[in-house]
Amino acid sequence: MQSPTGRLSVRLFWILAAVLLVAGVAMTRAAGARPWPVASILFLALIVASAAAWLPVRTLRRRFGDLHAAADAMAGGDLGARVPVDAHDDLALTARALNELAGRLEAELGALRRERDAGEALLANLPQGLALLTRDLSIKYSNSRFWAMVGVTRPVGAAPARLPLARQPILEQLAEESIQSGRSVTSDVALYVEEKREFEVAVAPVAAEAGREPEAWLLSIEDLRPEKRMAALRREFVANASHELKTPLTSIRGYAETLLSGGLEDAANRARFVETIRAQAARLESLVEDLLALADLERPDAPLERKDWDIGQIVREIGSTFEDVASRRGLRLVVEARPGIRARVDRARLDLALRNLLDNAIKYTDVGTVTVRLERTASAIRIGVSDTGRGIDPEHLPRLFERFYRVDRGRSRALGGTGLGLSIVKHAIQLHGGRVGVESRIGEGSTFWIEVPPDGPHLHS
Repeated sequence: MQSPTGRLSVRLFWILAAVLLVAGVAMTRAAGARPWPVASILFLALIVASAAAWLPVRTLRRRFGDLHAAADAMAGGDLGARVPVDAHDDLALTARALNELAGRLEAELGALRRERDAGEALLANLPQGLALLTRDLSIKYSNSRFWAMVGVTRPVGAAPARLPLARQPILEQLAEESIQSGRSVTSDVALYVEEKREFEVAVAPVAAEAGREPEAWLLSIEDLRPEKRMAALRREFVANASHELKTPLTSIRGYAETLLSGGLEDAANRARFVETIRAQAARLESLVEDLLALADLERPDAPLERKDWDIGQIVREIGSTFEDVASRRGLRLVVEARPGIRARVDRARLDLALRNLLDNAIKYTDVGTVTVRLERTASAIRIGVSDTGRGIDPEHLPRLFERFYRVDRGRSRALGGTGLGLSIVKHAIQLHGGRVGVESRIGEGSTFWIEVPPDGPHLHS
């Protein structure tokens, strides 16, 4: 099919030929000559001129065709299409302007797509389920978390889903209440998905501009289990801390009252009373220090003064400070830590973790040996503290690093334990991006180990 440019060029050719032919005939008649030879010459001249002009016309046709094709492609959504520019005339200026416009549109559209993808990724990974509703409860947008929370497979298809598809009537009630009242509605509700679970549901109107009627309503669902779990942990911590503080305080108060009630004159027992008060005060001081240390380690912004250290040297220095303690309990302390194993660590925090492990091992081992072993694995620096104690039942192993968790409460208190040592170890090592663990066999002993990455945090607990 011939293009408009081609049709125009053909028409111009025939019009020009007719004009020249008529003009030639008129001129020859006016001069009294025979018209046909002159007309023939003019016609031949026209053919030669047209043939000479055909190449520029063909080039012009091609350029108009390129411009038209690129414009059609851009209109169809292909903003990557470009018009070839191989000249410096007005048509080339038009082509360059069209290419620049397409380039700007492509860049802006790419930025909008990246923004949209980032927004969708953010919404998809939120812990809350979200759904954007219209007045008739159609769902304009929803994240996958919303459908998971209501226990329904996400609908697919061109038609928008509706809130009744969630099969949770309470959500429809709250949405209708917000739509009718024009205000936000929040309520704790129970949703039944395989089992009864508690959620906080909020529906809030969304207006494009302040003061205008809402155009949509945002429904959010938040699982209350993590919040309730944290509340339970806080209550448990407060109860445990209060109990641990109350025990030595009660003992101190009791013996102090005994002394004030005449015990000072009891020469046979007053020294024992004072010694008990001193021991309980030391235990109270130790508990407060551990609580402060744990609070510092659990801070989200807890700083690390990481430097390059010879870990073998650190292990040997700490081990030497426990030799007398082990000897007094009749134990043999063995340290296997060759020099030259280096890592970037916070020396104070690593000391704190290792001292707690050694203190526990010596405290809960009656006879035999406590061994500290340093080794370099493929991805970490590992320090293990092994003992020849009683061992630990497997049922206790998963909870050993919890705050205030004790396998034998009576024995732990008798030995002066606060129940926070292993929790301090865990948090100190996790700050380094490291891991902690324990292996134990009843009657054979236990090995508590810590691992830290040599060049910065990249491991996870």
